Amino acid sequence: MKGVDVRTYDFDFDLTLAVLLMNADGTIYHRYGARDGTDPQSHTSVKSFVDVLRKTLPAHAAYQKNPSPPAKREPLSVDRMPWMKARPKQPECYHCHMVNDAVTEGAKDLGTFRRQMAWRYPDSSELGFTVERDDQAVVAAVTPESPAATAGLRTGDRLLRMESRRILTLGDVQRVLHEASPQATRIPLQVERAGKSVRTTLRAPKGWKEPSPRNFAWRASKWRLSPKPGFGGRRLGAAQLRTLGLDEKAFAFRVNYLVTWGEHAHTGRNAAKAGIRKGDVILATGGKSDFHSVAEWHAWFRLKLRAGQEVAVKLLRGRTEKTVTLPVVD
Repeated sequence: MKGVDVRTYDFDFDLTLAVLLMNADGTIYHRYGARDGTDPQSHTSVKSFVDVLRKTLPAHAAYQKNPSPPAKREPLSVDRMPWMKARPKQPECYHCHMVNDAVTEGAKDLGTFRRQMAWRYPDSSELGFTVERDDQAVVAAVTPESPAATAGLRTGDRLLRMESRRILTLGDVQRVLHEASPQATRIPLQVERAGKSVRTTLRAPKGWKEPSPRNFAWRASKWRLSPKPGFGGRRLGAAQLRTLGLDEKAFAFRVNYLVTWGEHAHTGRNAAKAGIRKGDVILATGGKSDFHSVAEWHAWFRLKLRAGQEVAVKLLRGRTEKTVTLPVVD
């Protein structure tokens, strides 16, 4: 990403694959490469990629007849962002996720950081609907009693437009949601149903952009958020769980490290002082044990807890089960 103008090539910088279908003047027609919280390839396939390439060609031809270039802005690359420039050692390779790191840490330095700045490119499931993998304009499922259900969205509907943007991909959907207000807001929606055009409105409640831990777990962005637990490890497999006398489907992880280095070493010292040791097996945190992954556990800790709180950590040390109280620190 060194030297890449992130104001022109603006996408979800947490992704490992992002394709911008765009005009040379900077106009972006469509975005391809989005994913949900379950699988990096949940919404990438040869079929869907070829489909969006073909369907973008008419849009490009129409745009060429009546172009409307975006306003010119001063270029900005991640290596020129103040927080990145101030680092004592510059990386050999600038990864996409470093853009988010530089934005987050730069805002912290200026005292302008707000947690909602991290709620980037919300997944459509936050409003109660998902889309197909191979034809991403088609609604795959609608959650009962969700904003999507209230709007009358149905499985099989073909998304035509959200706001004024034509929809071909999940990336297009997420861009609309990314630009929407985190407050209670309305998002106009046009769909095709049984050959007819239907217009409705998604009514998003206040705070809707805050992601579920499961949807946020895959993002590298989470590591920059506080509070941090100060420890982590690897999830135990079924055989390891059976050896410990635990349900083989249970969530548990062994503490492999406490953070005793770098700028966040105080979080590891805090965990150690609370009584957490390397080798402990974490069974539940705050009474919650239904995590799908350690990454989701880390996301939950950052999203749901706040500095100054205390959280109960249930653990197994050898064959002895105990609960320790962990003060939550920034």
